[in-house]
Amino acid sequence: MDTSFVNKVFFKDSRNMSEIPDNSIHLIVTSPPYFNIKDYSKDYSQKNTILEKKEGQIGDINDYKKYIQELLIVWKECERVLKPNGKLVINTPLMPMLKKDYNTHYNRHIFDINADIEHSILSNTNLYLYDIYIWNRTNPTKRLMFGSYPYPRNFYAQNTSEFITVYVKDGKPDNNIPESIKEKSKLTEKEWIEYTKQIWNIPIPGKNDIANYIHPAIMPEEIPRRCIKLYTFVGDIVLDPFAGSGTTLKVAKELERNFVGYEIMEGFKSVIQKKLYSASVKQGQLLI
Repeated sequence: MDTSFVNKVFFKDSRNMSEIPDNSIHLIVTSPPYFNIKDYSKDYSQKNTILEKKEGQIGDINDYKKYIQELLIVWKECERVLKPNGKLVINTPLMPMLKKDYNTHYNRHIFDINADIEHSILSNTNLYLYDIYIWNRTNPTKRLMFGSYPYPRNFYAQNTSEFITVYVKDGKPDNNIPESIKEKSKLTEKEWIEYTKQIWNIPIPGKNDIANYIHPAIMPEEIPRRCIKLYTFVGDIVLDPFAGSGTTLKVAKELERNFVGYEIMEGFKSVIQKKLYSASVKQGQLLI
């Protein structure tokens, strides 16, 4: 198999991942752009533009159905590049829309991105639903949505959790794994018990993340760490088609897996390089 694509980041649209051969990726961990909510050229506060705007981004699509359809193109590419028994892990939040932004009916509206992605994948690919985890954000920072507070009948739930949905590509896995790799990759009993609980209590990234104040929606390292340890062996290849600040790639490198990233915003190149460099330092290596 051609491995020229391994341990590289491609700054282009992941709706076409032609650099990656069919049936070559063991695991995909990603969080897609939020529907028309986050401007990825702006900082965490969404007030200051810090990067050059890239036209044609999926996250800038105003039509929600079109947004889901364009994401499906990426998921089909993910299906193509996954090995049989390979996993696709997608992290998504609920997207409550304020009435001032989406005023189609009396009450507010919530876009359930996870449910719509799930329906599109299961209806249009040969990927199957494997597992669903709930990320409980233990240090939520979003402002409360009051609804009719302090009176009934229209209280709003606090939006403090996200979905982590796992899909699998049908087929028998390659079980010809050297004993030394199996031993190096095995989970401790504590990890196994904690990681397979359906609720993952994980804080959102803080000031210690290299991308803090730069990327508006950083995935906590603990999410890809758990997924990579659950679904891959040392030396396997992990892909993130929406690499963002490079969190998944950094964790894959730290765990001695190979990585591939796609990111349409080339402005994130420096922060991705910093994260990969820090992973190399952690391993006592130098980044080539």
